[in-house]
Amino acid sequence: MSIKYVKVQRNISTGTTPGVRYLARIFRSGNITIEQLAAEISEATTVSFPDVLASVKALEIIISRHVLNSEAVKLGMLGMFAPGIKATAKSTLAQVDPTTIQRAYCRFYPSATFMNQLDKASFEEANLDITGLQP
Repeated sequence: MSIKYVKVQRNISTGTTPGVRYLARIFRSGNITIEQLAAEISEATTVSFPDVLASVKALEIIISRHVLNSEAVKLGMLGMFAPGIKATAKSTLAQVDPTTIQRAYCRFYPSATFMNQLDKASFEEANLDITGLQP
């Protein structure tokens, strides 16, 4: 397993060295659905696909419920989902009310174990050659 990247050109207009620069960007090769996850878990365990799918869907619903109830949800070696808000600052305590909250969001914090795995990740340039197309 390795994380794939592509090389891109960017025009940097700020900082001490503006101009054209090149950098690596992540190449996301797809999105994995809940059904695909359930199929992989089912193949790796003795649990049937419908049972895994039901459990994963329940996990999705329950995580949402807890985050919407101002609770962080820890998922072992994966990490934690935690609620957050963005709010407008006011000059007095009395001015702070629900109308000062601009939006709510959910942030994912990887666990130390997961971060260690990311630190040890290998990288490989994505192959962007498209075959089968006629000029």
